[in-house]
Amino acid sequence: MTTSRRALLLLIAAGMLWMFDGCSIRRYAMRTATGPIIDGGFEALMAEEDLTIAKTSLENNLILIEGLLHSDPNNNHLRLVAAQGFTAYAMAFAEDENPERAKRLYQRGRDYADAWLQHRTGIDLLAIANIQEFDTTVSALPGDALPGVFWLGNAWASELMLSLDDISAVSNLPRVETLMSWVETHDESYYFAGADLFFGAYYGARARMLGGDPDKARAHLERQQELTGGTMLLGKLFVVKYVDLPALDGDAARKHLEEILNSDPSTWPEDRVLINRVAQVKARKLLDHLDDLL
Repeated sequence: MTTSRRALLLLIAAGMLWMFDGCSIRRYAMRTATGPIIDGGFEALMAEEDLTIAKTSLENNLILIEGLLHSDPNNNHLRLVAAQGFTAYAMAFAEDENPERAKRLYQRGRDYADAWLQHRTGIDLLAIANIQEFDTTVSALPGDALPGVFWLGNAWASELMLSLDDISAVSNLPRVETLMSWVETHDESYYFAGADLFFGAYYGARARMLGGDPDKARAHLERQQELTGGTMLLGKLFVVKYVDLPALDGDAARKHLEEILNSDPSTWPEDRVLINRVAQVKARKLLDHLDDLL
């Protein structure tokens, strides 16, 4: 390299450093260093079969993520990871034991997803009071808003499904339906066909006079199983909860629960191991109390 070229490169480098203050440099370095670790940690977590290890790991990761966000509040990637993490933790380790705590955790996931969308699109969906305006705004969102829309809808729906005896909560279900319909339109297979899981619960958890529809619930859950190749046991668990039990079909419920419990972990894709183990634990609890539910 010639002396003049080396000098030019040094001047460019110096100019780039001048453009950033110390905080910006530190934040850039932190994002570069921690991003792969956080993402790799969640990939490893999804492949973890031991639920005690998974629970402790997820708790520690959530504390770490919120600490990083405190130092780097504009890190939008961490907002999305936090939304996913709090939602996953509430579903796996809180909602059966402590529904009120789970609702608070789902709310944190919902708020992080909304903050991600606000940073990405400039729109705060949770601040829109009018349902028609909400629907119109969601329909106009760009396609790259998919992750935020899904996790907002997922966390919000999970919170509301624990509050079906609360009129104010039920009144927000149409908003979640709007979000998940948008996800289904843009990528039905996104996150293990999570929109179909939602609609299975949405139509299966309510009586017909309140908008429930067992046939639609079954169709969505069968579609979820089709899109995931039947490798996600949570979909089969939803069939028990939102199709078999509402129909008081004990034989079908027992059959499906035993299929979940007898599923061979060696056949599971790595990214479904943790979810499937959680589904098995929930299936065992349901099977042990099945007679009380019919």
